[in-house]
Amino acid sequence: MTGLIALIDFDGTLYRGDAPYRYYAGLIADAMSPADAAPYLDAVDRYLKDGPRSAADSQDTVEAAVLRESVDGWGAAFQLATRCYAVPGEVTESAFARCRLWMTEPECEIEAVEPLLDTLASIRDLATIMLVTNSPELGLRPLLGRLGMASAFDEIVTSTGKPDGLRRLIARRLGSDLRIRPWRVFSLGDHYRNDIAPAAEIGAPAGYVDRYGRCDGPATARASRVEDLLPILRGWAADPASVPA
Repeated sequence: MTGLIALIDFDGTLYRGDAPYRYYAGLIADAMSPADAAPYLDAVDRYLKDGPRSAADSQDTVEAAVLRESVDGWGAAFQLATRCYAVPGEVTESAFARCRLWMTEPECEIEAVEPLLDTLASIRDLATIMLVTNSPELGLRPLLGRLGMASAFDEIVTSTGKPDGLRRLIARRLGSDLRIRPWRVFSLGDHYRNDIAPAAEIGAPAGYVDRYGRCDGPATARASRVEDLLPILRGWAADPASVPA
């Protein structure tokens, strides 16, 4: 058992494709009136195309604030629904569960990030590879199987409750090394507050997949594509103390 730990996020990191976000939003829209559903879906579409920049020319509205603040497609669809259209929680929860199951079907167009999987395989003798996600167990393992990732991880942690859940996980795994050897951990993900901040704040290295150029905080490396972060991940596995936080 190696002392290094690679913490890998799932959504927005291991796979690409906006089909799940659109399907999730469509399920939510089905519970809205037609008058609300159309502008809601339009706002989600604008976010997926341009991210926070989709609010650049907007008035000072709740919708514009949501578009600026949302970190990913899940968050944009959820926040627009609940904050702008008062969609109840049971609707969004049911929509997410149904979407997760749909993602296991071939009709859902998503793409595994193969270079990341290759890199994880290449460093597996050097680090424990952990999938750490806020998503529940429902549908996750069949989805990993569909993406060819069923055996890519040494451990899978669901319903993590990031960011605080990730902080607790890191503290448990590092123990007394939390302060003296934080470089034993590398966190890779696309949500700064959830995936990157818990590592960065203790001085551990992290790779920030920043699709929309949000620049939400410091990281060892930041790029719009996962592929551009893989050299730093491989470098950490080979010589972790040499990689800056």
